[in-house]
Amino acid sequence: MKKEYLMRAAVLLLTVVLWAGMLSAAAGEAAYAVLDGATLTEDVIADEAEDITAECTFSFSNRKQTAAYTKRLTDGKYDTRWRQQDSGQGWLTMRTENADRPIASLYICFDTIPPEWEVQIQESEDWTTVHTGDDAFYHVYVPLEMPTVAVRVLSVKPRTKMQIAEIRAYAPGAIPSAAQVWEPPVEDAEILFLATHADDELIFFGGGIPTYATEKKKAVTVAYLANCGPRRRHELLNGLWSMGVRNHPVISNFPDKHEKTFTAEYKAMGGKNRVMRWVVSLYRRFRPEVVVTHDPKGEYGHVQHRVCAAIAEEAYDQAADPAFDPESAEAYGSWQVQKLYLHLGKENRIEMDWSVPLSSLGGITGLEAAVRAFTYHVSQQEYSMNVTKTGKQYDNRIFGLARTEVGVDTVGGDFLENIPPKAENGKEGNVQ
Repeated sequence: MKKEYLMRAAVLLLTVVLWAGMLSAAAGEAAYAVLDGATLTEDVIADEAEDITAECTFSFSNRKQTAAYTKRLTDGKYDTRWRQQDSGQGWLTMRTENADRPIASLYICFDTIPPEWEVQIQESEDWTTVHTGDDAFYHVYVPLEMPTVAVRVLSVKPRTKMQIAEIRAYAPGAIPSAAQVWEPPVEDAEILFLATHADDELIFFGGGIPTYATEKKKAVTVAYLANCGPRRRHELLNGLWSMGVRNHPVISNFPDKHEKTFTAEYKAMGGKNRVMRWVVSLYRRFRPEVVVTHDPKGEYGHVQHRVCAAIAEEAYDQAADPAFDPESAEAYGSWQVQKLYLHLGKENRIEMDWSVPLSSLGGITGLEAAVRAFTYHVSQQEYSMNVTKTGKQYDNRIFGLARTEVGVDTVGGDFLENIPPKAENGKEGNVQ
């Protein structure tokens, strides 16, 4: 068994290398993606782990939860979920009766992540922990060192609620193309794209993320000022993944609000100082050279977009001041962002070109990558706003250099103009 595991691990490692930078795409409301825009060899397809979820039976820590909950976990939708309903250590178990096709890995899409959770396998009558997780990633792929016929996901601390939208079990084989294997956010970022809501990074920043993170292999961090809820979190993860992003985004806990004034918006978000400290901590932790964010007028007037732009500019100075928010200054040090771009900003305007084909994404353009990523935002398709229409109306190619420590742009068309390449400033790129 150990020899088989080592061979399988080698296949997994090789497959990760082969698949670096390739896209996955989701169909409809599927909670798992299929590979898109990439060509797989027959050998790789043959080695890919097979989904055996349908062969498994489920049981839950709350005995009253029955087959209806199994359907919620396997229906491919983000608006249904299994909720832990007991106050103790909540768990769900998957079991297969086919020992010839044991469970070798899990793919879990969390709605609510407990601060500590474990994956356990059953050995005789005992349960053995084989994986310990935290609340870092919402979509998690868990390979099991030893394939098993019974596996369970356990919330470690009593009275901490766990919610799962989708879960899949796989037989032995290479990492399935349906699984997203996220890396932590880039700590030393060259660019921080700060969006307000899920899909704003596509509509208003156009092809920026795929151009810099995937094609140019720059160190990119994507962050969201508002938390739009579980369903839209899943959608934004699928959208980013489809563009080749492999570093998990940073998502705040501020509510998605559309108040009429700054005062009301800040109140709904817990106060201006709370919002400021979050953005300052974001700058200090991820140390971006460049920040790209919203129109000061909120594009179509959205007050939360306006708040995002205003706070981003104020944080430009506050993050460099060690006297502001001493707690994050002690944790990460103070940080001076070098350039701040505001979408549709009036000062020092540049025009980006999102029509350039991206070889890393099969030759589609940055804008086409954003358009395709927007299709994963299934819950937003019924509304009138989208990348093509709204992104043209509020031109997602135009940005103004609002603040700079390195002078104004003279060439234009590049957020990183006047910023030394990562080889010179010692940063590690967002390599796929």
